[in-house]
Amino acid sequence: MTKNEFLDKLSEELVSLSETDRNEYLDYFSEVIEDKIEAGKDEETAIDEIGNIGEIAEGILRDIPVEPDSEVTYTEEHKIIDCTNRYKMDDGRYNFTIKIPAGTKLKDVLIEITKDFNGTPLFCTNLSYLDASEDNNASVRPDYNYNGGNYSYNGSDYYELITDKLSENGMGIRLYIKHEDKYYMATDTAIKSTTKGNGYWLGE
Repeated sequence: MTKNEFLDKLSEELVSLSETDRNEYLDYFSEVIEDKIEAGKDEETAIDEIGNIGEIAEGILRDIPVEPDSEVTYTEEHKIIDCTNRYKMDDGRYNFTIKIPAGTKLKDVLIEITKDFNGTPLFCTNLSYLDASEDNNASVRPDYNYNGGNYSYNGSDYYELITDKLSENGMGIRLYIKHEDKYYMATDTAIKSTTKGNGYWLGE
């Protein structure tokens, strides 16, 4: 693998970051590779020593906050991304059914957690991080109850987000995704709207 190929693939893995943050990491790893080459390593060896691109990206995405890109316009489009169901479970946890395009990686879906009915943001991350976060006691798993035991249907995958209450009053979510070079959101507002809604809320 060449340096350019490495950086291109890393850039794809970090697509949920802002352009500024993504470029900072790409510049950093470009310098690391160049330093190894200057120390006498050939390009392929230098890249091999850095490690697996997926693991590198995963570590980066866990370490820095992510948020919807403020320089683009997101459109509400429930055919692409949606919260199709939400309810409070018997054990007090919250369940949100999330619809995303088939084959989408959880790290490429941004989720904004809200702390009240008005949609006041609490924090923003990606579904992959939330799934692995012990602090939030949350899991994201395929919704095999959908469509007779198959969580993938008609070009979409369905997941259950199951989590403890993350704010005093309950919790809500908004969802964001870049899909086929377009930006979509699910914020519980009118289809084709570019104005962010209050989100999908579950209160006490």
